[in-house]
Amino acid sequence: MQLEVFSQGRSLLHILDPRVKLLVYLPFILLTALSNSLVQVPASLATATTLAGIARIPGPRLFQRLAVVNLFMVFLWITLPFSIPGEPLWNAGPLMMSREGVTLPFLITLKANAIALYTISLPGTSTVMSLSHAMLHLRLPGKLVTVFYFFYRYISVIADEYARMLRMLQARGFHATTSIHTIKVYAFFTGMLFIKSHERSERVYNALLMRNFHGEFPLLAHFRLSRQDLIFSCFMSCLFLTIILL
Repeated sequence: MQLEVFSQGRSLLHILDPRVKLLVYLPFILLTALSNSLVQVPASLATATTLAGIARIPGPRLFQRLAVVNLFMVFLWITLPFSIPGEPLWNAGPLMMSREGVTLPFLITLKANAIALYTISLPGTSTVMSLSHAMLHLRLPGKLVTVFYFFYRYISVIADEYARMLRMLQARGFHATTSIHTIKVYAFFTGMLFIKSHERSERVYNALLMRNFHGEFPLLAHFRLSRQDLIFSCFMSCLFLTIILL
């Protein structure tokens, strides 16, 4: 599935305990998101890039994901440099580019790419089932973990249903235009997708009730911390403190 596209591999990060990766992931993305330092944010991006290299993420897939992130950054670079007041860097009649207007999208771009790389390198290198298991071990609410797992499990089912209905429209010769007919077709299409999703959820719910499901999955196996987990945790903790002190 698309949510597990980076989970298959034999790198150091792939074999680490998912609990360790989650505990390392959260403070680093919080530091990256909350920092406004022109030193800390690039250092965090460099750390995230290094982790992506250690995880041996395939280049084409990685660049494809980052391209989606940076596509939204383009709109920030078009608007923010000319809309935020501050020290002028460039003037052309009514247009004025400010230093603050350039600094802000620069930081946002670095932060977005760093967080994306952290997400791909740390939780992205584990399966969703192991992440759910790790979240239960970390005492996250069981209902929240269950919702997370079912979202992963059935989002692909809805995507397959969407693709099947789209093929059905194409088989009937439908072509999207700017007409009222197209708007009506898309409205009916969206409504039918919601109806099919609701019907599928009812069938899944009844199947779970027949299997005596009470909202929690039993844990049949447990994680064990290894030496490499402890070494990685200590190294990332020292690196985290170093970035804070920069």
